[in-house]
Amino acid sequence: MNQIKKIFKNKNRPIVIGAVHCAPLSGYKNFPGTEAVEEKFMHDFRVLLDGGVDAIIIENNYDTPHYEVAKKSTIPQLTDLCIKARKLTKKPLGTCVLWNDYETALSIAKTAGLNFVRIPVFVDKVKTSYGIFSAKARECIRFRKSIDAENVLIFADIQVKHAKHLIKRSISGAVKEAVKNKADVLIVTGGWTGDPPDEKDVINVKKTSGKTPVILGSGITPDNLNKYNVDGFIVGSYFKGEGNGKEKDYHNIFPWKAKIKKNRVKKFMNSLNKPL
Repeated sequence: MNQIKKIFKNKNRPIVIGAVHCAPLSGYKNFPGTEAVEEKFMHDFRVLLDGGVDAIIIENNYDTPHYEVAKKSTIPQLTDLCIKARKLTKKPLGTCVLWNDYETALSIAKTAGLNFVRIPVFVDKVKTSYGIFSAKARECIRFRKSIDAENVLIFADIQVKHAKHLIKRSISGAVKEAVKNKADVLIVTGGWTGDPPDEKDVINVKKTSGKTPVILGSGITPDNLNKYNVDGFIVGSYFKGEGNGKEKDYHNIFPWKAKIKKNRVKKFMNSLNKPL
């Protein structure tokens, strides 16, 4: 069974997952205080809901520098935000704890009643600005089972952005390994935030993935979304604005204060399945 259909019912088009990028959380540089973090979070979360997205993923995007495992100081705050988010909607929700903290992500999902987690390094081995990260597929699956969270879907990146890939193989090879290791959904990205995935890569992933759904995780806009035959999109930066190249903060097009704009969310949703 297509795993997306377990949580996204009666969708005859690609699903849209809006991304809420939390402000820097407790313990990180530029943490603006608990009240400011929650104000920004709630603004973006409610705008995505009002704009009609199908689901929302919550990420500690601005906790930089990222570590493989999140700082303990941020986990209670991120958990609290996810619990508050769940109280506001019955729509599918997920989280990604950067850089690759699958234990915290799954634990938060279990606690807050979220539906999915995103794991950036599931079967790959990558070198990033923050270090080298190795595959955690088997550990992730075992941990999910150990906390009785097997209803939480694993969205696994395939050759994720912002990384040099240290395993020399085709993207189809990575797909085969991810499917073998029980990823529920596969994510394909471009090389950087704001870069759309290569169309040939997406075609190869779809051909190789079989019944495992494929969604795109970067660079998707109303101008290109209908070029891809996939199951869904994760959209973050587009909802904030165009960007001018001067606002870039670490791996982000925008600084953390940039808020999601409702008109851009609605424009994207209205563009689904319309001719280019």
